[in-house]
Amino acid sequence: MELERSRTRESALRVTFGLNVRVKALRDVNAELNGVRLKAGTQVEATLEDRIVFHNDSEMDLSDLRRRARALGGRFQLKASKSEYLVSNDPSRLQADDILLSPGTSGDVVLKIFCDYDQRVGVLEVIEADRPIMVGDETVRATAHLKDGDTIRIDVGQVLRCNFSERIIEEERNIIRTLEVNEVTHRFGKGETGLEGISFGITRGELVCVMGASGSGKSTLLRVLAGQLQPTSGDVILNGQSLYQNLDVLKQYVSYMPQQDAFDEHLTIGENLMFAAAIRAPHLSRRDRTRRLDAKLVELGLGERRDAVVGSPESKTLSGGERKRLNIGLDMIGISDVYLFDEPTSGLSSKDSEHVMEIIRGLAHNKIVMVTIHQPSSKLFQMFHKAILLDKGGRLVFFGTPSDMLRYFAEAEHQHQFGAELGACPSCGTTRPEFIFDVLETPLRDLSGDIIYEENSRGQLVASRRYSPEFWRDKYEAFRLIQDVKQVSLRQEPADPLTIAPVQKKRLPVRWHDEWTQFRTLLRRSFLSKLRNSANLVITIGVSPVLALLIATILRYSENGTYDFASAYHIPTFLFLGLIVAMFLGLTNSADDIIRDRPVLQRERNIKVRLSYYVVSKTLTLGVFALIQCILFVLIGNSLLQIRGMFWIDLGIMFMTAMSGVALGLLISSLVADPKTAANIVPLVLIPQIIMGGALIKYEDMNRNLGLLYSLSHWISEHPSTDKTLKTESKLQVPLVCQFIAMRWSYEEMVVAQAKLNPLTRRQDRANDEIQKLAPKANTAAERGRLNDLKDVLALLSGLEAHSAKEVDRYLKLVDPVIFGRQGFDRSLFKDANGPVTAEQIYVNQKVSDLISKAEMEQNDYRRGKKPNVFFGLQKRYFGFKIGVFTFNTLVLVVSTLGLLVGLHWILRKQLEVVRRT
Repeated sequence: MELERSRTRESALRVTFGLNVRVKALRDVNAELNGVRLKAGTQVEATLEDRIVFHNDSEMDLSDLRRRARALGGRFQLKASKSEYLVSNDPSRLQADDILLSPGTSGDVVLKIFCDYDQRVGVLEVIEADRPIMVGDETVRATAHLKDGDTIRIDVGQVLRCNFSERIIEEERNIIRTLEVNEVTHRFGKGETGLEGISFGITRGELVCVMGASGSGKSTLLRVLAGQLQPTSGDVILNGQSLYQNLDVLKQYVSYMPQQDAFDEHLTIGENLMFAAAIRAPHLSRRDRTRRLDAKLVELGLGERRDAVVGSPESKTLSGGERKRLNIGLDMIGISDVYLFDEPTSGLSSKDSEHVMEIIRGLAHNKIVMVTIHQPSSKLFQMFHKAILLDKGGRLVFFGTPSDMLRYFAEAEHQHQFGAELGACPSCGTTRPEFIFDVLETPLRDLSGDIIYEENSRGQLVASRRYSPEFWRDKYEAFRLIQDVKQVSLRQEPADPLTIAPVQKKRLPVRWHDEWTQFRTLLRRSFLSKLRNSANLVITIGVSPVLALLIATILRYSENGTYDFASAYHIPTFLFLGLIVAMFLGLTNSADDIIRDRPVLQRERNIKVRLSYYVVSKTLTLGVFALIQCILFVLIGNSLLQIRGMFWIDLGIMFMTAMSGVALGLLISSLVADPKTAANIVPLVLIPQIIMGGALIKYEDMNRNLGLLYSLSHWISEHPSTDKTLKTESKLQVPLVCQFIAMRWSYEEMVVAQAKLNPLTRRQDRANDEIQKLAPKANTAAERGRLNDLKDVLALLSGLEAHSAKEVDRYLKLVDPVIFGRQGFDRSLFKDANGPVTAEQIYVNQKVSDLISKAEMEQNDYRRGKKPNVFFGLQKRYFGFKIGVFTFNTLVLVVSTLGLLVGLHWILRKQLEVVRRT
């Protein structure tokens, strides 16, 4: 029998659903309803509990028929005497003959349609809507004109088609009406069978229970149906379309709720639900999302706990039932058509389990809902419309109504003479589902009545079963063949493709508002989660200042006994250790972030959350905390060691190093499964940075054979051809393997910056450069005057003195206009520039200067045919191009960090995408 919205020549029955059910026979049908034979013209009043009984004793349940009819939408005949119609999904807003949308439309929608039957046109007015209402491809802000054939898009997969000439408004529901599983088999990598030959079908409006012992394939089945695990063979069909052949289109209609908690434990209940609503329905306004959130909190029974931080299971902030209700509510706030719940009642009391199941049951009137339960209670068992029973090895041993399942195994018990009581209580009407497992797993006994044990694949002794899983599967297959002959085949109109065809015809425009909403939500969620993590705050605020204080105090040493910056012995060491601290804090802050977020990422994989937004939001959030740590370290460390005028430069280089650590930590977090493993990997990453960074072990003292290029060049140098005096190698060259160490680039840049970008040397170099440019062409009096001013400035800077460091800094600022040519040199401004404090004493460190001088001597050695790239060299030469050390090293650090983040995005995409069969 085929289910249709409108009458055709082949139609046999017209069924009208209202307060009661009216069935009218359009032609003779060999069937009865309430004892009345359905002959042509016969009309019978019935209820949803009644059934149509056909001549072959097969039956059609009217309640099941109504569930299927709802998925088809409605057909509304417009009256000639009425030209204005309200359209809404809320019946309380409508009057007689108005248009009530079929169940399934989320939120509030109130529209008004003005009809002009003579001109065959109309006008649509949007009174209230929490989503974009579209006529064709145009969004309706207030009103829009309608003509014959126009479609009004209410929601995803729900439209109204206007036919003013026939005075008909037809609702079309392009949603998931059916889910079919055809011979699905899945085997894991080692050949272990997860599912074997599973076949069944579910229609919209059914609540289905998936039962089975541990290891029977319940979770595997749900992952296959969710589009997360493509089966080895067989197919999953939604609305007649293959799920895995159209995965990108169909997966958004399926929500999978995993067994483990998949929410952020550092956020409140309200924040978790609000962020879930923003990600799943970014088109809604903040007001509409708040209204939806309030309604969902009431439905979940969490209204009074809205502002409670979720916390970890160990902290006991929420009860087990509250955590489960929050877990299932995150996806219920979306707009999916298929909901898959994996063990939503595990670990809960019977009362909490009933509460959770009542919430899930509320979805089933207009959705496809499947729930895995290990062994439900009698009360829970009765809530389901259908039940699936899986046995060991993922074998389907029954699919049908709960009462049919109980009757099936009761008959099997007596047939095989098990000798146990029936699993139903006629007096109270309850069932005992555990009876089914008693029959299914009846142990094999010897002649004396003792249970026979056997060794399983893991070497454990388990009771041998009297009947194997294969026996129960074959028995059910025979039973199903008999039932298929008796059952009426109720066919529906084939479902149209959901969004495949429109995408092929016209590329949908990017909805920038939705994109921005999703990115902003991910960023806020990430930042709030990190901010609420008390341990993270302690590390951010406390560890960086403590380490700065410790390191600076220990390294505050000068050879003459009294500390001064010029003769400070450990300034290069301090700069290096500051970079190590920056990378260490970046690594530790991020090494477990993706591990904690992985359940949420797995859960949100079907709703088109952009991984690029997730990676950027994580990077920005961790970058904020890394910046705070670097600021605290530089402020305290530079102050104790009297490093003046270098705050912003040191902060910039430290921050780039910290971001390298953040990117590396996120990459580690994406590759490991638990925080302990990530913590163990951090030293493996950090120690090579310390050893090969160029400070602890100088490159001239390092095993040179680490560098392949050096080994080749060394071999060539030992076999010179002509010029014996040509020197081709330098001990300050960096071994090739060390070039891949981020610390090598940041430490070099930091030391060179301290030597060349301090307030004194920077001005000296700028004045000298101006002199070198001007000297060859100083022909006019003005040019010669400026040249003399620059020479005077350079001489002044070389011996600048003052009574305090503040006075030195003031004098340095006075020479800036002269260097930049804005005014001439006025010696009277510096007549008091003398005292015990010199500019070189407070800005130039001798140890740092020695490192730079040595590098310059090596790089400028005339005995070499070309200048090599040496450590602390001011310029880099690659492929004939000459680049400054600051530009090149900054590019290396930035590009390597971006490369790590791109690699992170690729790894996450590979982990979350489904491996397709070829």
